Amino acid sequence: MKIDLEKLQKEYFPAALESIKAIIKIPSVRGEKAPQAPFGENTKKVLAFAINLAKELGFKAYQDPENRYGYVEYGSGEKIFAILGHLDVVPTGDLTKWEFEPFNPQVKDGKLLGRGSFDDKGPTIINLYALKYLKDHGFEPDYRIRLIFGLTEETDWASITSYMETEGTPDLGYTPDGEFPVVYAEKGILNADIVGGGEKFTLIGGEAYNSVNDVVTYQGPEMSKIEAILTAENIENYVEKDMLIIKGKSSHGSLPERGVNAALEALNAIAHVNPTSKIAKFVEEHLYRDYSFSKIFPAMHDESGNLTVNNGIVEINQDKTRLTLNLRVPITYRQEDVVKPLTAELAKFGLQLTDLKWENPVHMPKDSPMIQNIMQVYREVTGDHNAQPLAIGGGTYAKAMPNCVAFGAEFDIEESTMHAYNEYVKIDDLRKMLEIYTKSIPLLTKINK
Repeated sequence: MKIDLEKLQKEYFPAALESIKAIIKIPSVRGEKAPQAPFGENTKKVLAFAINLAKELGFKAYQDPENRYGYVEYGSGEKIFAILGHLDVVPTGDLTKWEFEPFNPQVKDGKLLGRGSFDDKGPTIINLYALKYLKDHGFEPDYRIRLIFGLTEETDWASITSYMETEGTPDLGYTPDGEFPVVYAEKGILNADIVGGGEKFTLIGGEAYNSVNDVVTYQGPEMSKIEAILTAENIENYVEKDMLIIKGKSSHGSLPERGVNAALEALNAIAHVNPTSKIAKFVEEHLYRDYSFSKIFPAMHDESGNLTVNNGIVEINQDKTRLTLNLRVPITYRQEDVVKPLTAELAKFGLQLTDLKWENPVHMPKDSPMIQNIMQVYREVTGDHNAQPLAIGGGTYAKAMPNCVAFGAEFDIEESTMHAYNEYVKIDDLRKMLEIYTKSIPLLTKINK
């Protein structure tokens, strides 16, 4: 299908941009459960906005009576092709760190500013207007296309789980909630806790499994010796109210090497002054500045990369030991390939592995028609003929649905503002998205094309 790019950008893009601004104004952070609002009143409001917008654009749209999800439907094929977007956003955090009101969108210096502009309201609405252009110009897909509005991507994915329990699983699809050109493989993710008995010290810090533990506090013996070791290693530390504060550098759990893990730095130092500490000796042997458990898994890698391991939370005191792990497992391996060797090694230190939570990997072969069609359009639109499909350690919304891959919307992950203060999306990037998705959907939703 030939796309009139001038018409797409002059007539459809301005309307899409105004709709994105309008939907950003709804502060759709997940909230307290309420009647007919299982994920809070603001997620109910944002779903109603999206459904009404779709109807105004001439689409058939469905809103779940319990407001758990909604979708736009286009076409009449027997098989369903899903475009999986989400309208919930992460909390704004410390408002003093924002240079503008998070839910008061504005355009400045070629950027659309606002919480959700990039993750994922902007890309979701762009996909709606791509469908609008195709509908207005007579495109007839072989699949029945559903643009699904998820409401809990940033928390527990209960929204899309409810969709599949009620509506069934789509045959194929993508989510505009990852990276360009396309993510063909995502590693499996294993969250687990190392647990053991109490220690002679207290070490507390960290917030989440999938973030590098960047600040911890230590109380216990040999504080001055531990402080000296940390200082020698250029790790920021200071004493405050009889506590030793150790500071590292945060990073995403899929990229632990980009951060400095304060807990592991502290435990390595503790191992030097307290050789009887079980958890400190394990960390010194296996986790200190080793991001792949290389002594336990020396050969665990494949086309998606190496095994990576991150610690996010530490809770150690006189009663118990808890150190969390977030492992990104190459796509050809499974949970048991990690758990059995790791459990055996931990036992040597008197430690156990508990609270295991596993997310299956995503893998759609690079030579599959869907990946090849996406790459064809991406190279045409961007002129980047060297671009290749991506394998990543991070997990995207594609994991929520079988036969789904992440297709956009991040052009440069190094400049990403997703989940960050002062979130924005470049206007030119939104324009490119509209062209890419409008050209891709016809290729992806025609059978054997």
